[in-house]
Amino acid sequence: MQTVKYLARNSGFLFLNGIATNILSFFAMLYIARHLGPEDYGIFSFAFAFIYFFSFIPDMGVHQILVREAAKEPGKAGKLIGNGTIIKFFLSFVAIILAFILINLIGFPSSTKNALYIASLGLLISGTGAYGIIYEAKLRMEYSLLFNLVSRVCLLLFVFLAVAINSTLNTFIFASVSATFVHNLLMVLFSKKLVKVSFNPDITLIKQLLREAIPIAIASVFTVVYFKIDVLMLSFLRGDAEVGFYSAAYRLTDALVFLPSAFTTSTFPLMSRYFKDSFNSFSFAYARTFKYLFASGLLIAVLVTFASEKIILIFYGPEYQNSVIALQILIWATAITFISVLISSTCVSSGNQQIISKTAILAALLNVSLNLILIPSTGYIGAAVATVLSVLGSMVFGLIWVHKNLLHENPLKGTISPIIGAGVVSLFIILLEPYADIMFLSAVSVPLFAAVLYTTGWIDSDDKTIFLKLFPASRLNSKNL
Repeated sequence: MQTVKYLARNSGFLFLNGIATNILSFFAMLYIARHLGPEDYGIFSFAFAFIYFFSFIPDMGVHQILVREAAKEPGKAGKLIGNGTIIKFFLSFVAIILAFILINLIGFPSSTKNALYIASLGLLISGTGAYGIIYEAKLRMEYSLLFNLVSRVCLLLFVFLAVAINSTLNTFIFASVSATFVHNLLMVLFSKKLVKVSFNPDITLIKQLLREAIPIAIASVFTVVYFKIDVLMLSFLRGDAEVGFYSAAYRLTDALVFLPSAFTTSTFPLMSRYFKDSFNSFSFAYARTFKYLFASGLLIAVLVTFASEKIILIFYGPEYQNSVIALQILIWATAITFISVLISSTCVSSGNQQIISKTAILAALLNVSLNLILIPSTGYIGAAVATVLSVLGSMVFGLIWVHKNLLHENPLKGTISPIIGAGVVSLFIILLEPYADIMFLSAVSVPLFAAVLYTTGWIDSDDKTIFLKLFPASRLNSKNL
């Protein structure tokens, strides 16, 4: 149970990190979107989507292998970070050179080309990413919270200043890159408190890391394709305005991915140790995580679907009215991602990282094929549908593999009660929406959903034990009652 407390503490910092940094990032992007308008905001989004296609190169899947190995053997963390940084810096230079070559080969307008050059500077900054493993492996994510808060505050200040002086598109792109630099600089400086980094190259270790990371690198390539190809295809086939509408909705849904990522980032080092030392603990951690992520993802998807118009109008204004339907579709891709993130973490922690490369390839092929079919006729709506179907396909494949080859449990266990709860919440909102504000109904729906889970027995004795151990005051009150 002490491990559960460490996990809760670490997850708590990650959730605060996600909430705070996503709020700050969202307001920064909101100011950028409103200042630039749909067309220039489309170029802004396109620039980072294009560079994102090269972002897997500086990592090549090495990061997760570094975290896994540092969690298993903490004494090697300094050596792992040093050799990981050597790998990442070399690959960062490869990435930026390839990006520059492709930018010049494609006949982009000069405004788009300049935006791409500035955005590509972020590839060099990613060379210091190996330093992040020490905070994950040692479950010290309060540092990550600090780094992200400072960098996001800097981004917001940069954006405020740029808006105040009526800056152009390129200034906002440079502000985003600068905020990333601030984050990584802090990550390097504070690492000295936790580990002494050794930069003595170990060719054997470097080869081992790269060999272990190959399946994750392959998965990264295809993950980049199925997450970002829609923006590029929209830009080429339908124009920058549709990219702006789509990206406005995508930005909102993407901001929610920190929720499953926070939890699985905390559980990953533990599950890596559990798989080696205690398979029962490994299975228990997976089952609880699946249960909580499925329920929370489903509830979020239902509430955002009903409140999408209000959300778009509040944050973006009537100019982005066309983004409403994109948000209603894309939020379901986010809900599916709640489980996909867990599947990926489970496969890597158990040494089966080759499976995530297969799921990523499947998703990429589905997404490209569906985008080619749907975007020419339905534009950004078709792109949103393609994203949902491709993420769903990869999730189903991964889920079946995990439960057939690793855990041998019913993959649908624990899903019935949340589905019933989602149905009750949907009916509640449909009946009362003409008479009450949708945001009020959404807030009331959360305890209603929890009540359904409790009355149907979804919240079992293990859940109650975990809650009482985490919150002793609740245990004391329950005894007094």
